[in-house]
Amino acid sequence: MEGTKKLVIVESPTKAKTIGAYLGNDYQVIASVGHVRDLAEPSELPTDLKKGPFGKFAVDVENNFAPYYVVNDNKKKTVSELKRALKDADELWLATDEDREGEAIAWHLLEVLKPKVPVRRMVFHEITKEAIEQAKQNTRDLDTALVDAQETRRILDRLYGYDISPVLWRKVAPKLSAGRVQSAATRLVVDRERERLAFRSAEYWDLLATFQPNGGTGFEAKLVRLNEQRLATGGDFNDDGALKDKAAKAGVILLGKDRAQSLAALLSTNVPAKVLSVETKPHTRRPAAPFTTSTLQQEASRKLRYSSRQTMSYAQSLYENGYITYMRTDSPTLSQQAITAARAQAAALYGAETLPEKPRVYTGKSKGLRKRTRLSGRQETPSINQARSRAS
Repeated sequence: MEGTKKLVIVESPTKAKTIGAYLGNDYQVIASVGHVRDLAEPSELPTDLKKGPFGKFAVDVENNFAPYYVVNDNKKKTVSELKRALKDADELWLATDEDREGEAIAWHLLEVLKPKVPVRRMVFHEITKEAIEQAKQNTRDLDTALVDAQETRRILDRLYGYDISPVLWRKVAPKLSAGRVQSAATRLVVDRERERLAFRSAEYWDLLATFQPNGGTGFEAKLVRLNEQRLATGGDFNDDGALKDKAAKAGVILLGKDRAQSLAALLSTNVPAKVLSVETKPHTRRPAAPFTTSTLQQEASRKLRYSSRQTMSYAQSLYENGYITYMRTDSPTLSQQAITAARAQAAALYGAETLPEKPRVYTGKSKGLRKRTRLSGRQETPSINQARSRAS
């Protein structure tokens, strides 16, 4: 509606500046800078709750694990600013990220701000003018399934981390945390260590020879069969160090050190060798998928020896100077606008015949992305203003 003032809340101050320029003067864009509230520390609980079921974790373990939330001390000023801005707004638009944390941040903002004006949930996956315009036209309700998923994860962080972290302080090093992925990572390390302890080594040998044809280029060849029987490789062994039943039944030969050395001595006495056949196979190389935040950091570390902090600092500079749309993403999906522009440029420089008939489409491996796509289409998604019972 013309003349209305819409308050848009995003997570990042950098996003707020860019999105505000795209939306125009009818929109005021403010950043929450992440979460505005979290589970209370036990010391922050009211006196009457410290001796009850909330006392240890700020989670009521006797009543369906109800959490007790408080506004973070470093976010009280931000919340006050958001409340002041909301008083002058006719609509509230929640434009936090479209993932579990982003959906939870949007819900917490609703719980804290208690808006009396219409509320919309605005989501986008790239920061371009076209994407923001499309997001304006396709707002939706809050996805309470994602909110529940994040809340469950946060409560588990508290229930497990509070008990396990002190063990790490005593046994490993101080100030370690066993919440969230740290708990899962610790479990992976323990399981892997158990596998290592149970592992039994087995010895097998192979043979690599260098041949020099008359007047030709030398090449290496690996012995893979002896008397028409395949030689054992690492994949033919069980964890207990014995050959797998399938390999044993197939008559796979286990080449030991003595036999391998005798074969090497025999072949080094100018025994004539003959090339019986040469096979050539076509090889197709496809371009790598676009960077996600994770793969960007991995490649920068592998090729340039950059730390994650350095990589993200340089990426932030690229974003601020307009060279990329945004650098924090777990999706390799590219902007359709960028794809069209890139194809047009490639055709102009190298000819239309160099372009594939259709643009390549890359899909992410994140289960959360696939889950989110399914959830967002559910017809029973509750209204954004639906009441939710929570201790606060």
